[in-house]
Amino acid sequence: MLRLSSNATLFLKLFVPVFWTTVLLGLTAVIWLAPEHYFGGVPLQSLRYAMLLVLVAGVGTFYLALWPLKRVETDGNFLYVSNYFKTARYNLIDDVALVRESRFLFLKLCTIELQAKGTFGKQMRFIASRKSFDTFRSEFAGAVRFAG
Repeated sequence: MLRLSSNATLFLKLFVPVFWTTVLLGLTAVIWLAPEHYFGGVPLQSLRYAMLLVLVAGVGTFYLALWPLKRVETDGNFLYVSNYFKTARYNLIDDVALVRESRFLFLKLCTIELQAKGTFGKQMRFIASRKSFDTFRSEFAGAVRFAG
């Protein structure tokens, strides 16, 4: 079994959002619930709304950018896509229409497009392991269409 997705996927999809949200939710709760005399009598209204905005913006960013990431593996015939709670199996030749790759900072982001809608939708994103994805790309160059 060849794992195409990076080991960082689990860290970015689950640990970072949970840790960041927990810490910021705690700080926001303290700022909203603590009386102003704990902060030296400084008016906290602006800080309260700023913290709430940062919390909502962060959760929204995690929801749109990191939550859709998947773990992807292949055995040569099938592509196994998992969101760490359930796994879907797609035929590599019949179901996969295109694998698109792009770069964001130091990450290689890939998108799998299916012929028809699957368990996780028609498009699935993952962060590729450079070495494993290059191996996959060279071995399955004729079976799967690559773009990017």
